[in-house]
Amino acid sequence: MTKILIRCRNIHIGDTLFASSVAKKIKENNPDCLIHYDISFLQPLELLKNNPYIDEVFYKESANIDYDIIHTIMNDDVSTINPYKSAVSQFQKMCNVKNFDDTFELFTNPSLDYSINRSIDELKSLGEWDRDIILVGYQVDWERKSFLFTQKEYDKAEGGEDGTGYGKGKRCVFDIINCLELSPSVLLFALGLDDKTSKNYPELNSAIKFSFTASLIKKCDFVIGGEGCITNMSSALGTPTIITTDYIHQMFGPKGIHWQQNGGDLDKIETRTPFLGPDKYFPNMGHVHLSPYLTDYEVGNKILEIVTNGK
Repeated sequence: MTKILIRCRNIHIGDTLFASSVAKKIKENNPDCLIHYDISFLQPLELLKNNPYIDEVFYKESANIDYDIIHTIMNDDVSTINPYKSAVSQFQKMCNVKNFDDTFELFTNPSLDYSINRSIDELKSLGEWDRDIILVGYQVDWERKSFLFTQKEYDKAEGGEDGTGYGKGKRCVFDIINCLELSPSVLLFALGLDDKTSKNYPELNSAIKFSFTASLIKKCDFVIGGEGCITNMSSALGTPTIITTDYIHQMFGPKGIHWQQNGGDLDKIETRTPFLGPDKYFPNMGHVHLSPYLTDYEVGNKILEIVTNGK
């Protein structure tokens, strides 16, 4: 039996979920092999353990065995991946997968799925919630992955040389969700933790809390937020997802301040689009990428129109 270790020490939580796709690809060609994962954050541990193609998951360690093959996702000397190509396929290629693709799957805890379904059904039966209520999960740290700018400010591309972005600063989550909170048709759920709570504290960001969030996302009718871990999770779980694209546009668009300022390839920068966000990984699944130039109030009203189908 071939024993394989996938080491994910230099990538963050969302990228670890992308990298979990490697196990299925390897086992398609070698179903009898043993696959272990070594990850650097506790949060996704249970989701990876639920993956039927992964035999064991370790946190900043591995089993005391001699592995036949060790694949390292993102070596220490690699600073970034190409934002104009799928991160999923790039991670697969790092592990010598030949039949690589852009798809990844998440496997939630069946007990949590069941308990959340029953809890919500019971609240509806008791009359606490309307049976037709629309369940919308929103990304709590949305502001962290956001910028607020007009098209004119973006086109001028001034004031972002320090990496803080062009325009007026960050979005305000309250201003976005205010109209949703006031709507009798919508019930909001907070997803994730705010940016003041570091993901580097395992006792605050446990695997079970992250797994619970994934199961709650499955029950939501929609998930809203910026590009990142939560919204990529929701797209993989099949929940229609609406994102603001200002972060994608600001960092990697035609006037992007990140890729260009860090030695990225500038060829055809005006025409190519970043491979980021739910609609890129799961096209034709009802995910929506909003215009990057909308104000917070316009974002909120547009989301309300979409989730209520204009009612």
